[in-house]
Amino acid sequence: MDINWRAVFVGFLVAVTLGLIVSWLVPPSQTTAVVHAVPGLIGGAVAGYMVTGVGDGAIHGGLATVIGGLLTLVVLAVFGVLFAGVVVTTGAVVVGLLVLLGQAIPGAIAGAVGGWASGRGEARETTATETQ
Repeated sequence: MDINWRAVFVGFLVAVTLGLIVSWLVPPSQTTAVVHAVPGLIGGAVAGYMVTGVGDGAIHGGLATVIGGLLTLVVLAVFGVLFAGVVVTTGAVVVGLLVLLGQAIPGAIAGAVGGWASGRGEARETTATETQ
């Protein structure tokens, strides 16, 4: 199976851009946790939509979400070591890796939905052209 790295990169960029916008506009609290998860879901769906099929969409959506989360974790770990210390940052990185595993599932589901929607649009186009 080929990985379309362009789709993964676009999904990652969409998730990061929307994540920055949501973080800037919506302050984090217990009631806004779902709102802060939406950028990752949309990024996974975009990555899945760029490829065709549920299986490929799930893989690409999961990759886009995990790579985005991993990059964010690395940046936060560097800042954590610089400003909070090694011990605190080590605990945060362990928790962050567990959260990263949990992020792969919604990203893959959103990617599968995007891949399904992409395949459905192509199926409609082929049936429409066949009837003409």
